[in-house]
Amino acid sequence: MKVFAVVVSMAVPLGAAMGLALLPASISYAQAEVKSVPLPSPTPSNAPQQPSTESIAWVQKHAASWPEKTRKLAAQLITKYGVPATSTDREITWYGNGPWKRTTLFKEELQHNFANAHKDVLEQAVNYTVPVDKLAPLAQFNGSIVVNRTRGEMSSLSDSEDTNFLALNVADELIRGERNVEQARTYFAQIIRAKMIHEPEKDLQALKFKPGAMTADPDELAPLIRHMGGAEK
Repeated sequence: MKVFAVVVSMAVPLGAAMGLALLPASISYAQAEVKSVPLPSPTPSNAPQQPSTESIAWVQKHAASWPEKTRKLAAQLITKYGVPATSTDREITWYGNGPWKRTTLFKEELQHNFANAHKDVLEQAVNYTVPVDKLAPLAQFNGSIVVNRTRGEMSSLSDSEDTNFLALNVADELIRGERNVEQARTYFAQIIRAKMIHEPEKDLQALKFKPGAMTADPDELAPLIRHMGGAEK
């Protein structure tokens, strides 16, 4: 692209300035070449983290017989959160990693067809008080949302961390009345489709709510037991 700039000094008399207009363009105009520089292609902010050499070595040592996709996920999680706190031949677990109260990766795969067919292997939990009247709607929305009322936890079981972010974000909206069950399922499916075609979505990148602190609910003694002085023996 050529950019032309007229060069006229304010100190030049008017007649001389008019004379400049009659000069050839190559003299009366200063020309500058402006080269366009192509911008790099944007990288989706929810792109999986590449496993480190150390994490791959750990997985080869402790989970060599696990399914290939799960081994890759294990290496990504170790790269992001460090070596797990506990590990067995069937599961590995982190505690207090990032926004999660607990993260557990399972060797055993569980088939789940909503919103798309996948294998549930990664469970991630947060502290959350779920009202009793929201338990059934949560189960209708997504069967892999698990609520432990006594512990004060809500968790999501899926095939990836970004899907767990999404599931719990939508669950939170359902609990707060921003979506009903049908709306929650439709929105969840829309974002999963966006993920499948590599469109970055904020609901896949982080929790949109702040997990609670003191959320455990020990419940209360049943009347039949209370009158017996039902303290734990």
